[in-house]
Amino acid sequence: MPTSAAFRLLGADATGSRERALALSADDTIALIEGSELRGRGGAGFPLGAKMRATRTAAEVSGDPAYVVANAYDADPASPLSRTLLERSPELVLGGIVIAARAVGAREAWLYLHPEATAARSAAEKAIAAVARHDDGVSVEIALGPGGFMGGEESALLAVLENKRAMARQRPPWPAEQGVRLRPTLVSSAETLAALPLIVRDGPDSFSGSGGSRGTKLVSVTGAVAEPGVYEVSLGTTLGEVVQTAGGVTHALKAIHVGGPTCGILNSTRTGVRYDYEDLKAAGTYMGSGQVRAIAEGTCIVAEAARLFEYLSKETCAICVPCRVGTKRVRGILESISSGLGREDDLKWLGELADHLSDFSLCGFGITSASIVRTTIAEFPDDYRAHIVERRCPEGTCAPSRSRRYETMAQP
Repeated sequence: MPTSAAFRLLGADATGSRERALALSADDTIALIEGSELRGRGGAGFPLGAKMRATRTAAEVSGDPAYVVANAYDADPASPLSRTLLERSPELVLGGIVIAARAVGAREAWLYLHPEATAARSAAEKAIAAVARHDDGVSVEIALGPGGFMGGEESALLAVLENKRAMARQRPPWPAEQGVRLRPTLVSSAETLAALPLIVRDGPDSFSGSGGSRGTKLVSVTGAVAEPGVYEVSLGTTLGEVVQTAGGVTHALKAIHVGGPTCGILNSTRTGVRYDYEDLKAAGTYMGSGQVRAIAEGTCIVAEAARLFEYLSKETCAICVPCRVGTKRVRGILESISSGLGREDDLKWLGELADHLSDFSLCGFGITSASIVRTTIAEFPDDYRAHIVERRCPEGTCAPSRSRRYETMAQP
Protein backbone atom coordinates (compact mmCIF):
# COMPACT_ATOMS: atom_id res chain seq x y z
CA MET A 1 0.00 0.00 0.00
CA PRO A 2 1.43 3.43 -0.92
CA THR A 3 1.86 5.49 2.20
CA SER A 4 3.34 8.83 3.12
CA ALA A 5 5.69 8.49 6.05
CA ALA A 6 6.31 12.23 6.32
CA PHE A 7 2.91 13.81 5.78
CA ARG A 8 0.07 12.95 8.17
CA LEU A 9 -2.76 15.12 9.45
CA LEU A 10 -4.21 13.14 12.33
CA GLY A 11 -2.12 13.76 15.41
CA ALA A 12 0.42 15.93 13.58
CA ASP A 13 2.47 18.54 15.43
CA ALA A 14 2.29 22.03 13.88
CA THR A 15 5.08 23.52 16.01
CA GLY A 16 6.96 26.21 14.11
CA SER A 17 4.36 26.64 11.36
CA ARG A 18 3.05 29.97 12.67
CA GLU A 19 6.49 31.56 12.77
CA ARG A 20 7.26 30.34 9.26
CA ALA A 21 3.91 31.64 7.97
CA LEU A 22 4.46 35.08 9.48
CA ALA A 23 7.80 35.32 7.68
CA LEU A 24 6.18 34.80 4.27
CA SER A 25 4.43 37.38 2.14
CA ALA A 26 0.95 36.66 0.84
CA ASP A 27 2.27 36.00 -2.67
CA ASP A 28 4.98 33.69 -1.35
CA THR A 29 2.43 31.75 0.69
CA ILE A 30 0.14 31.28 -2.30
CA ALA A 31 3.08 30.29 -4.50
CA LEU A 32 4.07 27.70 -1.89
CA ILE A 33 0.58 26.20 -1.87
CA GLU A 34 0.50 26.17 -5.65
CA GLY A 35 3.83 24.36 -5.68
CA SER A 36 2.50 21.70 -3.33
CA GLU A 37 -0.34 20.90 -5.77
CA LEU A 38 -2.74 20.62 -2.84
CA ARG A 39 -6.25 19.88 -4.12
CA GLY A 40 -9.50 20.36 -2.26
CA ARG A 41 -10.46 17.44 -0.04
CA GLY A 42 -14.15 18.34 -0.08
CA GLY A 43 -14.79 16.14 -3.11
CA ALA A 44 -14.28 18.37 -6.15
CA GLY A 45 -10.48 18.34 -6.01
CA PHE A 46 -9.97 21.92 -7.23
CA PRO A 47 -6.39 23.21 -6.63
CA LEU A 48 -6.40 25.29 -3.45
CA GLY A 49 -3.58 27.56 -4.59
CA ALA A 50 -5.55 28.64 -7.65
CA LYS A 51 -8.63 29.29 -5.53
CA MET A 52 -6.59 31.37 -3.06
CA ARG A 53 -5.06 33.44 -5.86
CA ALA A 54 -8.45 34.04 -7.46
CA THR A 55 -9.88 35.21 -4.13
CA ARG A 56 -7.00 37.59 -3.46
CA THR A 57 -7.13 39.00 -6.99
CA ALA A 58 -10.89 39.58 -6.77
CA ALA A 59 -10.47 41.38 -3.45
CA GLU A 60 -7.73 43.61 -4.84
CA VAL A 61 -9.73 44.47 -7.97
CA SER A 62 -13.00 45.14 -6.14
CA GLY A 63 -11.49 46.82 -3.09
CA ASP A 64 -13.82 44.73 -0.91
CA PRO A 65 -12.60 42.74 2.09
CA ALA A 66 -12.19 39.02 1.53
CA TYR A 67 -13.54 36.29 3.78
CA VAL A 68 -12.55 32.69 4.54
CA VAL A 69 -14.94 29.86 5.34
CA ALA A 70 -13.63 26.51 6.58
CA ASN A 71 -16.30 23.94 5.83
CA ALA A 72 -16.28 21.37 8.63
CA TYR A 73 -19.96 20.53 8.31
CA ASP A 74 -19.73 16.77 7.54
CA ALA A 75 -23.03 16.59 5.63
CA ASP A 76 -22.80 12.80 5.38
CA PRO A 77 -23.59 11.50 8.89
CA ALA A 78 -21.60 8.32 8.19
CA SER A 79 -18.44 10.25 7.31
CA PRO A 80 -17.42 12.47 10.28
CA LEU A 81 -14.05 13.47 8.82
CA SER A 82 -13.94 17.10 9.96
CA ARG A 83 -15.23 16.22 13.42
CA THR A 84 -12.49 13.63 13.82
CA LEU A 85 -9.85 16.07 12.61
CA LEU A 86 -11.02 18.85 14.93
CA GLU A 87 -11.17 16.53 17.91
CA ARG A 88 -7.64 15.21 17.30
CA SER A 89 -5.78 18.11 15.61
CA PRO A 90 -7.78 21.34 16.04
CA GLU A 91 -4.64 23.51 15.93
CA LEU A 92 -3.98 22.38 12.36
CA VAL A 93 -7.41 23.49 11.18
CA LEU A 94 -7.23 26.86 12.92
CA GLY A 95 -3.65 27.38 11.81
CA GLY A 96 -4.69 26.68 8.24
CA ILE A 97 -7.57 29.14 8.47
CA VAL A 98 -5.24 31.91 9.65
CA ILE A 99 -2.64 31.16 6.96
CA ALA A 100 -5.30 31.17 4.24
CA ALA A 101 -6.89 34.36 5.55
CA ARG A 102 -3.59 36.26 5.63
CA ALA A 103 -2.78 35.04 2.12
CA VAL A 104 -6.06 36.22 0.56
CA GLY A 105 -6.24 39.43 2.57
CA ALA A 106 -9.09 38.44 4.89
CA ARG A 107 -9.52 39.63 8.45
CA GLU A 108 -12.69 37.62 9.16
CA ALA A 109 -13.18 33.88 8.92
CA TRP A 110 -15.76 31.29 9.89
CA LEU A 111 -15.44 27.69 10.95
CA TYR A 112 -18.70 26.15 9.72
CA LEU A 113 -19.91 23.21 11.81
CA HIS A 114 -22.84 20.82 12.01
CA PRO A 115 -25.04 21.65 15.03
CA GLU A 116 -24.58 18.13 16.42
CA ALA A 117 -20.76 18.28 16.35
CA THR A 118 -20.52 19.20 20.04
CA ALA A 119 -17.13 17.63 20.78
CA ALA A 120 -15.58 19.17 17.67
CA ARG A 121 -17.03 22.54 18.59
CA SER A 122 -15.56 22.35 22.08
CA ALA A 123 -12.11 21.53 20.69
CA ALA A 124 -12.41 24.30 18.10
CA GLU A 125 -13.35 26.90 20.71
CA LYS A 126 -10.14 26.18 22.63
CA ALA A 127 -8.07 26.44 19.46
CA ILE A 128 -9.79 29.70 18.51
CA ALA A 129 -8.95 31.13 21.93
CA ALA A 130 -5.29 30.27 21.31
CA VAL A 131 -5.43 32.02 17.91
CA ALA A 132 -6.95 35.11 19.52
CA ARG A 133 -4.08 35.28 22.03
CA HIS A 134 -1.56 35.44 19.19
CA ASP A 135 -3.43 38.40 17.63
CA ASP A 136 -2.39 37.65 14.04
CA GLY A 137 -5.02 40.02 12.66
CA VAL A 138 -7.60 37.34 11.82
CA SER A 139 -10.88 36.93 13.70
CA VAL A 140 -12.31 33.39 13.57
CA GLU A 141 -15.89 32.64 14.55
CA ILE A 142 -17.87 29.40 14.71
CA ALA A 143 -21.00 29.26 12.55
CA LEU A 144 -23.51 26.43 12.85
CA GLY A 145 -25.33 24.99 9.87
CA PRO A 146 -29.00 24.02 9.89
CA GLY A 147 -28.61 20.24 9.92
CA GLY A 148 -29.51 18.10 6.92
CA PHE A 149 -27.35 17.11 3.97
CA MET A 150 -27.62 20.30 1.89
CA GLY A 151 -26.35 22.46 4.75
CA GLY A 152 -22.79 21.56 3.78
CA GLU A 153 -22.98 22.41 0.08
CA GLU A 154 -20.54 25.19 -0.83
CA SER A 155 -23.02 27.81 -2.02
CA ALA A 156 -25.78 26.77 0.39
CA LEU A 157 -23.53 27.45 3.37
CA LEU A 158 -22.96 30.98 2.05
CA ALA A 159 -26.71 31.49 2.23
CA VAL A 160 -26.72 30.20 5.83
CA LEU A 161 -24.01 32.69 6.76
CA GLU A 162 -26.32 35.39 5.40
CA ASN A 163 -29.20 34.11 7.57
CA LYS A 164 -30.99 32.57 4.60
CA ARG A 165 -32.25 29.08 3.86
CA ALA A 166 -29.58 26.55 2.82
CA MET A 167 -30.17 26.51 -0.93
CA ALA A 168 -27.72 26.22 -3.81
CA ARG A 169 -26.74 29.22 -5.92
CA GLN A 170 -26.14 29.61 -9.63
CA ARG A 171 -22.41 29.61 -10.44
CA PRO A 172 -20.65 31.58 -11.89
CA PRO A 173 -20.05 33.92 -10.19
CA TRP A 174 -17.95 31.67 -7.99
CA PRO A 175 -17.50 32.32 -4.25
CA ALA A 176 -13.95 33.55 -4.94
CA GLU A 177 -15.58 36.44 -6.83
CA GLN A 178 -18.87 36.87 -4.96
CA GLY A 179 -19.36 34.85 -1.80
CA VAL A 180 -20.55 35.99 1.62
CA ARG A 181 -22.30 39.36 1.24
CA LEU A 182 -21.27 39.24 -2.44
CA ARG A 183 -17.64 39.71 -1.46
CA PRO A 184 -14.65 37.54 -2.44
CA THR A 185 -14.75 34.42 -0.26
CA LEU A 186 -12.40 31.46 0.00
CA VAL A 187 -14.48 28.39 0.81
CA SER A 188 -12.50 25.25 1.52
CA SER A 189 -12.90 22.11 3.58
CA ALA A 190 -11.37 21.96 7.05
CA GLU A 191 -9.32 18.97 5.94
CA THR A 192 -7.82 20.92 3.03
CA LEU A 193 -6.91 23.93 5.17
CA ALA A 194 -5.43 21.70 7.87
CA ALA A 195 -2.62 20.78 5.46
CA LEU A 196 -1.41 24.40 5.17
CA PRO A 197 0.61 24.65 8.43
CA LEU A 198 2.58 21.52 7.54
CA ILE A 199 3.18 22.56 3.93
CA VAL A 200 4.25 26.07 4.95
CA ARG A 201 6.60 24.76 7.64
CA ASP A 202 8.11 21.80 5.80
CA GLY A 203 7.85 22.94 2.19
CA PRO A 204 5.82 21.65 -0.77
CA ASP A 205 8.05 18.62 -1.30
CA SER A 206 6.92 17.22 2.06
CA PHE A 207 3.46 16.90 0.58
CA SER A 208 4.24 13.67 -1.21
CA GLY A 209 2.12 11.16 -3.06
CA SER A 210 1.92 8.90 -6.06
CA GLY A 211 1.35 9.97 -9.66
CA GLY A 212 -0.92 12.99 -9.94
CA SER A 213 -2.28 12.59 -6.41
CA ARG A 214 -0.32 14.10 -3.57
CA GLY A 215 -0.75 13.87 0.18
CA THR A 216 -3.20 11.94 2.29
CA LYS A 217 -6.98 11.78 2.55
CA LEU A 218 -9.23 11.10 5.51
CA VAL A 219 -11.63 8.27 4.72
CA SER A 220 -14.61 6.91 6.63
CA VAL A 221 -14.67 3.15 6.04
CA THR A 222 -18.10 1.70 6.86
CA GLY A 223 -20.33 -1.25 6.14
CA ALA A 224 -19.21 -4.88 6.22
CA VAL A 225 -15.72 -4.28 7.65
CA ALA A 226 -14.15 -5.49 10.88
CA GLU A 227 -13.16 -2.08 12.25
CA PRO A 228 -15.29 0.74 10.80
CA GLY A 229 -13.99 4.23 11.45
CA VAL A 230 -12.08 7.22 10.12
CA TYR A 231 -8.64 6.47 8.68
CA GLU A 232 -5.95 8.46 6.89
CA VAL A 233 -4.68 6.93 3.64
CA SER A 234 -2.41 8.16 0.89
CA LEU A 235 -4.14 9.22 -2.28
CA GLY A 236 -3.48 6.51 -4.84
CA THR A 237 -4.21 3.68 -2.40
CA THR A 238 -6.49 1.09 -4.02
CA LEU A 239 -10.04 0.60 -2.80
CA GLY A 240 -9.17 -2.91 -1.72
CA GLU A 241 -6.36 -1.56 0.43
CA VAL A 242 -8.65 1.08 1.92
CA VAL A 243 -11.03 -1.67 3.00
CA GLN A 244 -8.11 -3.65 4.45
CA THR A 245 -7.14 -0.61 6.50
CA ALA A 246 -10.37 -1.14 8.43
CA GLY A 247 -9.54 -4.78 9.16
CA GLY A 248 -10.94 -6.22 5.94
CA VAL A 249 -14.45 -7.43 5.16
CA THR A 250 -16.56 -9.46 7.53
CA HIS A 251 -18.61 -11.09 4.75
CA ALA A 252 -18.10 -11.86 1.07
CA LEU A 253 -17.95 -8.54 -0.78
CA LYS A 254 -20.55 -7.68 -3.43
CA ALA A 255 -19.93 -3.97 -3.96
CA ILE A 256 -18.05 -0.89 -2.80
CA HIS A 257 -20.00 2.32 -2.41
CA VAL A 258 -17.55 5.21 -2.83
CA GLY A 259 -18.26 8.85 -1.99
CA GLY A 260 -21.31 8.75 0.25
CA PRO A 261 -25.08 8.98 -0.42
CA THR A 262 -24.82 10.89 -3.73
CA CYS A 263 -22.11 8.77 -5.38
CA GLY A 264 -21.76 5.56 -7.33
CA ILE A 265 -21.62 1.89 -6.34
CA LEU A 266 -18.85 -0.21 -7.87
CA ASN A 267 -18.67 -3.97 -8.28
CA SER A 268 -16.43 -5.92 -5.90
CA THR A 269 -14.19 -6.65 -8.90
CA ARG A 270 -13.15 -2.97 -8.79
CA THR A 271 -10.98 -3.26 -5.68
CA GLY A 272 -7.96 -2.33 -7.80
CA VAL A 273 -9.33 1.14 -8.59
CA ARG A 274 -7.09 3.78 -7.03
CA TYR A 275 -8.58 6.13 -4.50
CA ASP A 276 -7.86 9.42 -6.23
CA TYR A 277 -9.83 12.00 -8.16
CA GLU A 278 -9.17 10.86 -11.73
CA ASP A 279 -9.41 7.10 -11.19
CA LEU A 280 -12.68 7.34 -9.28
CA LYS A 281 -14.21 9.58 -11.93
CA ALA A 282 -13.10 7.17 -14.65
CA ALA A 283 -14.75 4.35 -12.71
CA GLY A 284 -18.00 6.30 -12.61
CA THR A 285 -18.03 7.77 -9.11
CA TYR A 286 -16.50 10.57 -7.04
CA MET A 287 -14.58 11.15 -3.82
CA GLY A 288 -17.65 12.90 -2.43
CA SER A 289 -17.97 12.84 1.34
CA GLY A 290 -14.95 10.56 1.76
CA GLN A 291 -16.97 7.49 2.70
CA VAL A 292 -15.99 4.03 1.43
CA ARG A 293 -18.71 1.50 2.29
CA ALA A 294 -18.27 -2.25 1.89
CA ILE A 295 -21.52 -3.89 0.75
CA ALA A 296 -21.82 -7.59 1.52
CA GLU A 297 -23.19 -10.37 -0.66
CA GLY A 298 -26.92 -10.78 -0.14
CA THR A 299 -27.66 -7.11 -0.80
CA CYS A 300 -29.96 -6.27 -3.70
CA ILE A 301 -28.38 -3.35 -5.55
CA VAL A 302 -31.69 -2.21 -7.04
CA ALA A 303 -33.12 -1.88 -3.53
CA GLU A 304 -29.92 -0.19 -2.40
CA ALA A 305 -30.18 2.40 -5.18
CA ALA A 306 -33.86 2.96 -4.34
CA ARG A 307 -32.95 3.49 -0.67
CA LEU A 308 -30.35 6.09 -1.60
CA PHE A 309 -32.77 8.02 -3.79
CA GLU A 310 -35.42 7.88 -1.08
CA TYR A 311 -32.92 9.72 1.13
CA LEU A 312 -31.82 12.15 -1.60
CA SER A 313 -35.38 13.03 -2.63
CA LYS A 314 -35.97 14.20 0.94
CA GLU A 315 -32.64 15.98 1.42
CA THR A 316 -32.62 18.04 -1.80
CA CYS A 317 -32.92 21.80 -1.24
CA ALA A 318 -35.49 21.76 -4.11
CA ILE A 319 -34.35 25.03 -5.68
CA CYS A 320 -33.71 23.50 -9.13
CA VAL A 321 -36.18 21.37 -11.08
CA PRO A 322 -33.73 18.71 -12.34
CA CYS A 323 -32.83 17.75 -8.77
CA ARG A 324 -36.18 18.39 -7.05
CA VAL A 325 -38.16 16.42 -9.62
CA GLY A 326 -35.42 14.13 -10.90
CA THR A 327 -34.54 12.51 -7.58
CA LYS A 328 -38.23 11.79 -6.90
CA ARG A 329 -38.77 10.28 -10.35
CA VAL A 330 -35.68 8.07 -10.08
CA ARG A 331 -36.85 6.95 -6.65
CA GLY A 332 -40.30 6.08 -8.02
CA ILE A 333 -38.92 4.06 -10.92
CA LEU A 334 -36.46 2.16 -8.74
CA GLU A 335 -39.17 1.37 -6.21
CA SER A 336 -41.40 0.15 -9.05
CA ILE A 337 -38.65 -2.13 -10.32
CA SER A 338 -37.88 -3.54 -6.87
CA SER A 339 -41.62 -4.12 -6.32
CA GLY A 340 -41.87 -6.36 -9.40
CA LEU A 341 -43.54 -3.68 -11.54
CA GLY A 342 -40.59 -2.80 -13.78
CA ARG A 343 -40.45 -2.67 -17.57
CA GLU A 344 -37.41 -2.92 -19.83
CA ASP A 345 -37.82 0.68 -21.02
CA ASP A 346 -37.38 1.80 -17.39
CA LEU A 347 -33.62 1.53 -17.89
CA LYS A 348 -33.78 3.99 -20.79
CA TRP A 349 -35.90 6.34 -18.70
CA LEU A 350 -33.46 6.11 -15.81
CA GLY A 351 -30.58 6.92 -18.17
CA GLU A 352 -32.36 10.03 -19.44
CA LEU A 353 -33.11 11.19 -15.92
CA ALA A 354 -29.47 10.64 -14.94
CA ASP A 355 -28.41 12.83 -17.88
CA HIS A 356 -30.75 15.59 -16.76
CA LEU A 357 -29.50 15.38 -13.17
CA SER A 358 -25.84 15.60 -14.16
CA ASP A 359 -26.26 18.19 -16.94
CA PHE A 360 -28.71 20.66 -15.42
CA SER A 361 -28.57 20.50 -11.60
CA LEU A 362 -27.26 23.61 -9.86
CA CYS A 363 -24.85 21.86 -7.52
CA GLY A 364 -22.94 18.66 -6.89
CA PHE A 365 -25.85 17.10 -4.99
CA GLY A 366 -27.84 16.49 -8.15
CA ILE A 367 -24.86 16.24 -10.48
CA THR A 368 -23.16 13.39 -8.63
CA SER A 369 -26.39 11.54 -7.79
CA ALA A 370 -26.58 10.50 -11.44
CA SER A 371 -23.60 8.25 -10.78
CA ILE A 372 -25.77 5.98 -8.60
CA VAL A 373 -28.03 5.25 -11.56
CA ARG A 374 -25.22 4.84 -14.07
CA THR A 375 -22.95 2.63 -11.96
CA THR A 376 -25.64 0.31 -10.64
CA ILE A 377 -27.06 -0.33 -14.12
CA ALA A 378 -23.61 -0.82 -15.65
CA GLU A 379 -22.02 -2.84 -12.85
CA PHE A 380 -25.00 -4.89 -11.65
CA PRO A 381 -27.12 -5.64 -14.75
CA ASP A 382 -28.12 -9.05 -13.38
CA ASP A 383 -29.86 -7.47 -10.39
CA TYR A 384 -31.96 -5.26 -12.68
CA ARG A 385 -32.62 -8.11 -15.13
CA ALA A 386 -33.84 -10.40 -12.35
CA HIS A 387 -36.34 -7.80 -11.17
CA ILE A 388 -37.55 -6.63 -14.59
CA VAL A 389 -37.50 -9.82 -16.67
CA GLU A 390 -37.81 -12.61 -14.12
CA ARG A 391 -39.97 -10.70 -11.62
CA ARG A 392 -37.88 -11.77 -8.66
CA CYS A 393 -35.32 -10.26 -6.33
CA PRO A 394 -31.90 -11.81 -7.04
CA GLU A 395 -31.14 -11.89 -3.31
CA GLY A 396 -34.65 -12.75 -2.12
CA THR A 397 -34.71 -9.73 0.17
CA CYS A 398 -36.98 -7.20 -1.58
CA ALA A 399 -40.51 -6.68 -0.32
CA PRO A 400 -42.87 -4.63 -2.53
CA SER A 401 -42.95 -0.96 -1.56
CA ARG A 402 -45.42 0.05 -4.27
CA SER A 403 -48.66 -1.54 -5.41
CA ARG A 404 -48.76 0.50 -8.64
CA ARG A 405 -46.08 1.58 -11.08
CA TYR A 406 -44.68 5.07 -10.86
CA GLU A 407 -45.94 6.82 -14.01
CA THR A 408 -45.75 10.37 -15.38
CA MET A 409 -46.79 11.91 -18.65
CA ALA A 410 -43.16 12.34 -19.70
CA GLN A 411 -41.37 9.02 -20.10
CA PRO A 412 -40.08 6.79 -22.95
